[in-house]
Amino acid sequence: MRSYATLLLSLFPLTNSARLTFSDGGNYTISSNYDETNIFVLNSTSLTLSSDAYSINAPSSTDDGESAIRVENAYLHVNGGKITGAANIGGSGVTITTDKDRDSKSYATFEDGVEIIGGSAGREHTTKGGDAVQIIQQGAEATFNGGKFTPGTGCTLNVCGVQTDDGNSLQVLYGKAIIKGGVFEGNIYSLSGDVEVHGCIEFDGETITGVLLDGNKFDVRFNGQPNYLQIVYNKTVCEDDTASEAPDSSNAPSNGACSYSAFVLFKLTIGICVMICLSAL
Repeated sequence: MRSYATLLLSLFPLTNSARLTFSDGGNYTISSNYDETNIFVLNSTSLTLSSDAYSINAPSSTDDGESAIRVENAYLHVNGGKITGAANIGGSGVTITTDKDRDSKSYATFEDGVEIIGGSAGREHTTKGGDAVQIIQQGAEATFNGGKFTPGTGCTLNVCGVQTDDGNSLQVLYGKAIIKGGVFEGNIYSLSGDVEVHGCIEFDGETITGVLLDGNKFDVRFNGQPNYLQIVYNKTVCEDDTASEAPDSSNAPSNGACSYSAFVLFKLTIGICVMICLSAL
């Protein structure tokens, strides 16, 4: 059943953009392309993005918000597709937040097959690239089981007169991120938010490296206080990774080669013993 809330599509002729809001507390699924559109999920509403090859692109305007999808006191489950933050203004692909009430909760999960990209930077609005995913309030939580997360590119020397930073693959100002899988192609930043990483993982004080639970390699710089980072070490993942990199037994020496090597070593040993005995006479 569709409610009027899912059909709230407000057009802004000046920017040729649209705003799609899900806010009646229902459960909805979308599998369509949305260009120049901001999607808002509010008020305990649940939205699932299907695994179909759709795309959602935020408009290049601050009128409607910078994120392609904003989840506030609501639920989002992303199974696939491509989501891109607002271009030229460094918009985020997905923002998960709450209204700051201590009982407010927001949850998002990302599965294998989704690609989220932060918006690029431009001189008119910002000089920094957008984050692929950002979590910005207490009570907001996201779990990453898979997917690809790419920060938006910073401004170039030709456009801004200076080369500026890219965004982050994940930014956690407050709240919590749980990483079990996926490919993260940029830094992870934490202001006061918790970041939990599962797998065969190590942290050297600057960079998180290893293998996640889904088997993806992980090599990401962590910008934040170490006390906000928790490594959930999984020995099984380490063993699986070691087994996959074991040398091919076909390259090992044959039994015949080993026997010949032992024979040569035996003859050399006898020769050395004879020389020692002769020198002692």
